[in-house]
Amino acid sequence: APCGHSENEKLPSLHSCSVCGKDFPYASKLQRHLRTHSGERPFPCSMCEKRFPEKGLLMIHERVHTGEKPFPCTFCEKRFASQGELRLHRRTHTGERPYHCSICLKSFSRHWHLKTHLEAMHCEVVAGFSRKKFPCSDCEKSCNSAAELRDHQRTHTGERPFQCSFCDKRFALSGTLVRHERLHTGITPYHCSDCGKTFCAVCGKQFTQKGQLKGHLKVHTGEKPFSCPDCGKSFAHSGAMNRHRLTHTGERPYHCSVCDRSFNQSGRLREHEKIHFGEKFDCPECDKSFTRQTHVRPPPAARRAAPR
Repeated sequence: APCGHSENEKLPSLHSCSVCGKDFPYASKLQRHLRTHSGERPFPCSMCEKRFPEKGLLMIHERVHTGEKPFPCTFCEKRFASQGELRLHRRTHTGERPYHCSICLKSFSRHWHLKTHLEAMHCEVVAGFSRKKFPCSDCEKSCNSAAELRDHQRTHTGERPFQCSFCDKRFALSGTLVRHERLHTGITPYHCSDCGKTFCAVCGKQFTQKGQLKGHLKVHTGEKPFSCPDCGKSFAHSGAMNRHRLTHTGERPYHCSVCDRSFNQSGRLREHEKIHFGEKFDCPECDKSFTRQTHVRPPPAARRAAPR
């Protein structure tokens, strides 16, 4: 026969879901799938009140209580409770994005990220997708996907299942945890191989040196290790503390080379010296000149054309 099977050969039977029609090669897989419809969770955790639809999921969960993390990352020192978590984590090192949108060519590191993208952005053109809404049972909000709804519901329950491996902080979203842990490691995936600049993973600000990025991260962590010995005020950087101490001593070490004025910060001296040496900006309506372009009023026609 053209298909490779004899007429008397029996093809493997498929087990179909009576709820959604999905086919499975084994009855055991169908049985597990049916629990997604019924909500049945026959496997209880012996250490807390959570229940699970599959024994394997229960085993992974119980490692939360035992602290067991048998799967190490070969790129860094982190360890994980499941192979799935390790596989997803490795993509932060490799940059792998195996799930591709066939419409706009965007790539994603996780399958459900692609699914959410298709539902939210291309539901009208993708066969089998409709703009299904997932309503929250606790408020009036509707979400575009089951994953989005799950994340949203944590704002009601207060659940924070993602714990930082460096400190005691916990987070409701895995993405928030990833960004937070970069504050500890100083490692950022946002590195341009062309210009060599690195980018802050929290706010996107760019730096030419890793040390600058490390110092900048204190803005987000709130770390202020430098204390003023005069008043006890704390600062993130030693330079900021030294500038502050000048307010106690009254010292003005930066002197203008043209006039007698002195300043407690080099930046204020540079701003002042523009009066003597800097570029002048002429006003188009009068004969005055200014050291800052922002002090020059635009002509009336430009002011009328400016958006309000």
